[in-house]
Amino acid sequence: MKRALFPALCLAAALLLSGCQGSPAAQSPEDTPVEESLGTYYQEAQDQTGDDPVLAVYKDQTVLRSVVDYQKQTQAALAGVDPATLSDREVVDDLLKNVLLLEEAEARGLTPTQEEIEQYLQETVYTAYELPEGKEQIDNYCASAGISFEEYVADLRGQAPRFLAKAKLKEVVMEEYCQAHGLPYDRMNPPQEAQEAVEAYQDQLLADHQGEITYYLP
Repeated sequence: MKRALFPALCLAAALLLSGCQGSPAAQSPEDTPVEESLGTYYQEAQDQTGDDPVLAVYKDQTVLRSVVDYQKQTQAALAGVDPATLSDREVVDDLLKNVLLLEEAEARGLTPTQEEIEQYLQETVYTAYELPEGKEQIDNYCASAGISFEEYVADLRGQAPRFLAKAKLKEVVMEEYCQAHGLPYDRMNPPQEAQEAVEAYQDQLLADHQGEITYYLP
């Protein structure tokens, strides 16, 4: 039985963390606070009914039109651009790269511990929620998404193992690149070449698995 990829809340968590460190809340093109727009997009994706075309299949996982549309909307809102400037193929491939990164991370034994998951939640959601601006943004997001704060945290806790595993793999790739090229590795400020190596690594993963991917793009 094939499993469908689902809309992720991690983008919202990253946005809220950065916004609560002193930056003003970003605005969508319609001057709606971006966290409200993201919440609305999330609710719309969750409430998707009826025909939801499959745009790609990899092994037992499917990429649905609703998830691609959600990703386009969230990426565009965060970047302040028109969603129409993002192609379906680019977004589908980004989603597939995330799946492949998770596979590689699990194969390398990089699954996070429960302690790491709780530390991640503490450093992002709980810390942000203790600040007036952070609480306002998270509450606005939850209200727009039609979920409670407790549901928001529970959803993030469920997604955290995948998010952290992929983050660990990216760090490993950067550190391996630095070691191979005689560069100092600074986890908080990795060299630009190492960051580019991660992008190349993801592109190569996608290329290596093209034979296992079926696209149904219009």
